[in-house]
Amino acid sequence: MSTDENKKWLPVLVIAATMVLWGVVLATGAYFAPTGESGGQDGRKLLVVAATTGGFLLVWAGVLAISAAKRRRRQLQKFPQGAAQDQAAKR
Repeated sequence: MSTDENKKWLPVLVIAATMVLWGVVLATGAYFAPTGESGGQDGRKLLVVAATTGGFLLVWAGVLAISAAKRRRRQLQKFPQGAAQDQAAKR
């Protein structure tokens, strides 16, 4: 991976890591939140928050992967010889 590619993906990774941390905070809060007469610590709430946060991140990872594939495909269609040489040079 080149330096330019690292610079492109660094903000995405920082946002994803922040979302994971925020999901952990929400799941912990849901787990310890008092409900009913006996109080909190219901593991199902933690799983619901973890699953929805994980699902959100998976959807966006899929969107980013599809977008990158489309951009790569367009570049190959636009410049078939130059892009093929660039791909070979990266390997």
